Amino acid sequence: MDINIFYKVGFLILTYLFGAFPTAYVIYKLKRGGDIREYGSGNVGGTNITRTIGVSNGVLTIIIDIIKGFLPILALYLIFPEDTILLAITSVVVVLGHDFPVYINFKGGKGIATSAGVIIGVCSLPFFDGAVWKELLPILIIVFVEFSLIGIVGIVSLASLAAAVATPLSFLFTGYPVEIVLSMLVLGILVFITHRDNIKRLIRKEEKKIRGRGG
Repeated sequence: MDINIFYKVGFLILTYLFGAFPTAYVIYKLKRGGDIREYGSGNVGGTNITRTIGVSNGVLTIIIDIIKGFLPILALYLIFPEDTILLAITSVVVVLGHDFPVYINFKGGKGIATSAGVIIGVCSLPFFDGAVWKELLPILIIVFVEFSLIGIVGIVSLASLAAAVATPLSFLFTGYPVEIVLSMLVLGILVFITHRDNIKRLIRKEEKKIRGRGG
């Protein structure tokens, strides 16, 4: 095996293991001593932490999960800055780690915060020789879609699903390489997979709104 390929495979394995760190599970265990999967929605993510042990812990969980998505992209930039195929694969692998973590029987979170960290890394680090505003534009589009829908309908899951659709489109229309667009498409598909229960509730009009609005 080519030594460079060996290093890249090793990097991807470490990326998965790093992404698989179950932030919400650990924070809940430290705070309450139980298993977050047995409380609230059962999801291993910031939203469920917020609902079960408070906003400050939920914010901490989300920040750590964003950083968890960003750091492998930063490490890749420092080690393999010109390998866009590896960048695309790394972007997916770290989110797969979060969604399906080996440490807790592959039952993880929904990947929104970790995906956000990945997108911030891809857009903010100088992987590509383009205009800075154009490289940052996908972030602005995704954030606009997410928070606009939260403000309009008050349903976080619906806003996240819409942002998942906007993600590959925003990278496509701003001229990113095809491998990056495809990786963002996979991230969007993963959001739909991890939100499958939310989608069922949305269809039944049973999904909860924020700020106590509606059912």
